[in-house]
Amino acid sequence: MEGNVPSHTHQTSFYQLVIAGACEESSSRGRFYSQPFSLIFTRSGTTHDGRIAPCGAHSFTIEISNAWMREFCELHAEPETIQDRAGGELTCRGIQLYREYRAAMAPCALTVDALIWELLAAAAGMETPEATTPPGWWDRVIDLLHSEFRRDLRISELAAEARVHPVHLARVFRRICRQTPGEYMQRLRVRFASEKLLVPDSRIVDVAVEAGFADQSHLTRTFKRYTRMTPGEFRRDVASRR
Repeated sequence: MEGNVPSHTHQTSFYQLVIAGACEESSSRGRFYSQPFSLIFTRSGTTHDGRIAPCGAHSFTIEISNAWMREFCELHAEPETIQDRAGGELTCRGIQLYREYRAAMAPCALTVDALIWELLAAAAGMETPEATTPPGWWDRVIDLLHSEFRRDLRISELAAEARVHPVHLARVFRRICRQTPGEYMQRLRVRFASEKLLVPDSRIVDVAVEAGFADQSHLTRTFKRYTRMTPGEFRRDVASRR
């Protein structure tokens, strides 16, 4: 696709991560030229125009609902339009979201939640939490993850348990664990599935459901993502060692 994009107004904020090709668009801060793996956050209410390069453009777009933005604004003002062309946190979180979107037919909602809150914090230029030791609410959140990992938790539940804003929870969790709460939860599911796979005559499809996955293929994709083996390969490998 090539050509001019006429002037239009966005009623909600959104992120656009360019995957291939290139495009140019106007903003309150001048014109932004985007190449692969550069990311733009556009503030709600923005009116702008653009142009798609002759080579075309393929992008991954995330629209932030007004409800999400209102909750974010309880903590910080809505971010201004900004571009990340240097592989900063904005781009890194956008790539993680794209990976989550592409890697699974049933993306982990808890992972998506956390990454979007982190994206908003990065767009707003919020300082990275300095905590390197677990805060007072940490054990309550970890206990909730360990006891409820088989159901589809949302970050709002974890934040309510901790009595902190979801943005703060997502960023402190990454600071301490180097991963999102959703990735932590998926590892718990994989560990649980590993134990169940060693039970004689257990069916992989039953293990998948019991571990909290949507189906057997969802288990297989996630299991391989974290162990580099399919559930069947894992079972055969352990059996041969025994």
